[in-house]
Amino acid sequence: MERNNERKMPVFIKSIPIALAAVTLLCAPTYAGTTEAPASIPRPSFPATIPQGMAVDAGLVSALHFILPAPNPNILAMPTAEPTDVTIAGEATATEEQMLTYLLRRNPKPKLTGTPEELVHAYYEEAEHEGVRPDVALAQAFKETGFFAYGGDVDWKQNNFCGLGATGNGAKGLSFPDIRTGARAHIQHLLAYSRKERPTKPIVDPRYELIRTNRPDIYGKLTNWTQLNGVWAVPGKNYGQEILIIRDTARTPDGSDAALRAANAHIMQAGDAEGYIYRGLVYLHRNAYTEALNDFKAAQKRNTKRTEPYLGIALAHAGAGDVKEAHRAYEAYLKVAPSDADALYNYGLILLAENNPTKAAKVLQDAIRRSPNNADIYSPLAVAFIHTKDYAGAWKALADGSAIAPANTDILVNQILLQACLKEVSDKKHKKNKEQLSTKKETK
Repeated sequence: MERNNERKMPVFIKSIPIALAAVTLLCAPTYAGTTEAPASIPRPSFPATIPQGMAVDAGLVSALHFILPAPNPNILAMPTAEPTDVTIAGEATATEEQMLTYLLRRNPKPKLTGTPEELVHAYYEEAEHEGVRPDVALAQAFKETGFFAYGGDVDWKQNNFCGLGATGNGAKGLSFPDIRTGARAHIQHLLAYSRKERPTKPIVDPRYELIRTNRPDIYGKLTNWTQLNGVWAVPGKNYGQEILIIRDTARTPDGSDAALRAANAHIMQAGDAEGYIYRGLVYLHRNAYTEALNDFKAAQKRNTKRTEPYLGIALAHAGAGDVKEAHRAYEAYLKVAPSDADALYNYGLILLAENNPTKAAKVLQDAIRRSPNNADIYSPLAVAFIHTKDYAGAWKALADGSAIAPANTDILVNQILLQACLKEVSDKKHKKNKEQLSTKKETK
C-alpha cells in the first residue's frame, strides 16, 4: 500500500525535499576554521523551457520564498575628467591626507629614508611651488616604485621616486641625499617635459639639461599626463591613464574620515555642486542618509542640469528605507537619465517592494535591453513574472540569466525552487479526454 502511494506521489511533491536540501547547501555559510576545500558540486541542468506535460503549481509557488537581491547602493560615482584633458600643470583634487591614506592602505610599511608623512608633504610643497599637480605627481611615484615596495633596479635608499636614470639592464639610476631632494628632482623632470620656463628653484635633476639640449622635440611640449605614454616609460601605452587611475582611486568618496575632511574643505573653499555631490557620496557610504539627502538637494539647487543629485536623492531615500520617496526620486532621475540600467534595476526592485510586479517586470526588461549582460537583473525579473503568474516568462528569464552567469547563486536557487513547483498535467488531460469520449458514446 505504501509503495502504491509512493508510486502515485506527484513529481513536484517528491522534488521539494531535494530542492530545499540543495538550496540549504548553496546558502550554507563558509566558516573561517574550515581547512579542507569544499567538494565541487556540478551545476544542475535545466531545460530551456517548461517541459511538455508539466505546469507550475501556483499554490506551491505562493508558499515558497524566491530569492530577491538587494538594490545596488553603489551606482553613483564622481565623474572624472577625460585622461587626455588632464594637464601636468594645475591644482590637486586629492588632499595630502587622502594620498597618504591610500599609500598606507596599499603598503602599510613603505620603504623610505623618512616618514610617509614627510614624503607626501614634500611632494605637495615642491609641486605646488612649481604649479604642477601634486596629487598626480605623487600617484606617478606610487606607480614607479610599486607604492614604495620597489623590487626593480632602483633601491629605496636612493630617494629616486620616478626611475630617473634607470634605463634598464641593471642601471640603478640617480641617487639623491634625502626625500625632499628626490621629490624636487621628480617635479623638475616633469617641468622639462611640460614647459620651457625653467624651474624656480636650483636644478637638482641632472637629466633636466639633457632633455633641454638633446630632445627639442619633447622639451616643454608634453603638457598632458597622457602625452608621457611611450616617452617616460617604454612601451608605456597607457602610462598616463594608469597614473590618473591611482589619483582618482585615492580621492574616491569612500566614507573615510579623510574623504569627509576633503569634502568639507572643498565646500568651505568653493561651495559648488561638485563639493556637495562629493560629500553626499561620503555620507551615503557612512550610512548617514539624512546628511546625504541634504547635500544632494543642496547640489541640485546649485546646478539643476547635473543628473547626479537626482540619483543621490533616490539612493538616500532607499538607504533610509523610505520606499515611497525612493520611488518618486527614481522616477525623477530616470526622466533625465532614462538609459541608466543600474538605476532601472534598483527602481524595479523598489516596485517589487511596493507589490507592483507588472510595472517592475517592464522596468527590469528595459534594464536588460540596455545592459543585456548584467546577469543580476534576470533573477528579479523572474520573480516579477512569478508574481504575475507568467511562469513561462520566469523560467526563460532564469535560463537566460544562467547562460550569462552560471555561478550566480540567486539564479540557481530560484531555478531549483521553480522546478520544484512543477506538476504533471498530461495524465489529467488524458483522463479528461477519456471521460469526454465516454460521454459521447453514452449519448449515441
